[in-house]
Amino acid sequence: MAIYKCKMCGGALEIHNKESVATCEYCGTQQTLPKLDDDRKTNLYDRANHFRRSNEFDKAMRIYEQILSEDSTDAEVYWSLVLCRYGIEYVEDPSSHKRVPTVNRTQYTSVYDDDNYKSALQNADSYQRCIYEGEAKVINEIQKGILEISQKEEPFDVFICYKESDNEGRRTPDSVLAQDLYYELKEDFKVFFARITLEDKLGSAYEPYIFAALNSAKVMVVLGTRSEFFNAAWVKNEWSRYLSLIKGGAKKTLIPAYKDMDPYDLPEEFSHLQAQDMSKLGFMQDIIRGIKKITKADEEKETVVKETVIAGSDKNVSPLLRRVFLFLEDGDWQNADEYCERVLDIEPENALGYLGKLMAEQRVRKQEDLNHCEKPFDDSNNYQKVMRFGDDKLKAVVQGYIEHINDRNEKTRLEAAYGAACNVMKYALSEEDYKKASNLFSEIREYKDSAALAEKCLEDADAARKNAVFSGARFKMTKAGAQISDYEAAIKMFESILGWRSADEQIASCRKRIEGIKAKEETKRVECERRAEIVRQEAERRVKKKKKIALMAAFIVCTAVVLAVVIILAKRKNDFIARYGQEVYDRVGLVEEGAYITLGKYEQDNDISNGKEDIEWLVLWIVDDKALIVSKYALDVQPYSTYTDADCTWKTCSLWEWLNSTFIDEAFSESEKMMFVTAEATDAFADNTANANHFIQERIFLLDRVDANVYFISDKERQCKLTAYARAKEGDSYWWLQSSGRYPNYAINVTVDGVLNEEGSDVASVAAVRPALWIDLDIQQK
Repeated sequence: MAIYKCKMCGGALEIHNKESVATCEYCGTQQTLPKLDDDRKTNLYDRANHFRRSNEFDKAMRIYEQILSEDSTDAEVYWSLVLCRYGIEYVEDPSSHKRVPTVNRTQYTSVYDDDNYKSALQNADSYQRCIYEGEAKVINEIQKGILEISQKEEPFDVFICYKESDNEGRRTPDSVLAQDLYYELKEDFKVFFARITLEDKLGSAYEPYIFAALNSAKVMVVLGTRSEFFNAAWVKNEWSRYLSLIKGGAKKTLIPAYKDMDPYDLPEEFSHLQAQDMSKLGFMQDIIRGIKKITKADEEKETVVKETVIAGSDKNVSPLLRRVFLFLEDGDWQNADEYCERVLDIEPENALGYLGKLMAEQRVRKQEDLNHCEKPFDDSNNYQKVMRFGDDKLKAVVQGYIEHINDRNEKTRLEAAYGAACNVMKYALSEEDYKKASNLFSEIREYKDSAALAEKCLEDADAARKNAVFSGARFKMTKAGAQISDYEAAIKMFESILGWRSADEQIASCRKRIEGIKAKEETKRVECERRAEIVRQEAERRVKKKKKIALMAAFIVCTAVVLAVVIILAKRKNDFIARYGQEVYDRVGLVEEGAYITLGKYEQDNDISNGKEDIEWLVLWIVDDKALIVSKYALDVQPYSTYTDADCTWKTCSLWEWLNSTFIDEAFSESEKMMFVTAEATDAFADNTANANHFIQERIFLLDRVDANVYFISDKERQCKLTAYARAKEGDSYWWLQSSGRYPNYAINVTVDGVLNEEGSDVASVAAVRPALWIDLDIQQK
């Protein structure tokens, strides 16, 4: 029986094997369930659902996508991604007390057309599908209502994004700054400022109006005075949606503005944007001028000038035109333009005069050089005048330049797109990679062999999908301690790819193993029944004799139990101190996620004379009275393995031996070692090999690729400093993870900037070591 948290209220659900739907006893919501194959996946789901319930949808999506990369057949993952994309928050209906969805991230795309929704239905069983379809219907109706309201709203020029109040309900300094900016802008622009814009919408949902403003505003100003205000759930919801519109091709601009804080503490997503310091003198004038430039609000209207016809003019403009083209040959653009103006003062409809101005404008010395301009110039006023007043021959020549430039640029674009698609196809490994390449080729189907390559990529995508299903099924049937449910799941996966590789033979093998397990279970059941009958008969003979004794002893036992509980609770603390020592109890007596504790000693300040220093550990995750901890600093530098004759694995590398022998003995006392949880861990370095199901015993280990993604949300959090002792050996360095890299004898690592290096580095390289371990909290927390 697995323990899983309700995705609506967070209450604990007790889930039995094979259940795909359950009802929460706390909020009464019937809900779909993920595939809870192991405790680790259950913990990932709980963590992702925690972020989603807290409206931190982007963080939740990252974990859901990580789970999806390990099992692409879990319908609940796809549905959870749908909930995040549409910003679904479940709130309690005051009348029915049921949890109903609200939409906080409206999309123009219907939920019925969402790819993740389609994948959820495709992988769901009949019970799950019924619930998904019902919730999708409700979400779709809510979206229709929001879109209907938003379409009636007038467009905005500027959207001011800020945090209105702090956690105690007090108005923030950000709100005051936002209001000042609003009053400066409102004279020239239509500005969305929540405090004022939404004040007449009290009692109604705000999402339709926010959605309309986000989609119509040309500029968003995100302002704040503290990092946590920028990253507050609803503030981030607004600016992340706006950034998504920009990434989708919308012509919009986001301007971060800060005050009284370090600009490096701004969200990572703003790193490519030019942030504005609100404390800088002239900030308000600068930002208003910038917004006017973006929105073209201060663009002067074209002045219409009536053409003056000089009647009976007999002045000859030919000498002036000859001077124009001589100036152009010399690159004297100013004089060329000036003499063109003289020509046009005499003959306002002289096409060659406008041609000369066009050449000066485009900085070309000869007329035929217009053919080589970088961009077409048909939006130029001078070009349009040439086409208006020129003869047919001149118009044909100049128009030919435009057609040549467009043809040349289109060929360049097609070749670049073709090269990009070929590059994606060349390095594609997964179904998603091949589909991406196919889509790129499909966008240029008429160019070269793009149509054929698009079809080939789809075939390769299907093959990659089947290979992934085959590998996943093989893992389920070959893992240590596989049960009937594992073999049944493997059969279902193999059946989805019948005829692929040895899928049919693997199905027969799974069924044979199921029969063997059932036979053993039946034998065990019969033996248990026989023994139970013997016990029952013996109990009947003794029940009368014991009845009187039991009644007399009941009172004594009850009294003893109460006393024993008191003694046990006191003894637990004394046992822990006796077992690990008072110092260890003082260090780790109170443990919570995100906190730092000290445990063990290791040389860190590079001064051996003053002895070893206490090791600080970051608590990453607490589950079932056990805590996963990782060292705050990289404590040493080591090669991943000195054994490189063959493909090494986490089990066989020298770093594993060093951690579980040399390091553990040097850093911890015997009483401290007793706290360590000895884990039976997968040989994670062999992700892509036949040894992927191998299990090893370890107490000290390295985090793997998944851990680095899940427990550290950003590159900044993954950064790790080396101790002075470690830095003296190697200098600043990346730190090792236990997972395999792209090539044999390569291991994944985290760079000094906190970036996950998926390609990895040679295992013989010397890099930083950041140990991790599980400790038992059972004694001190009870």
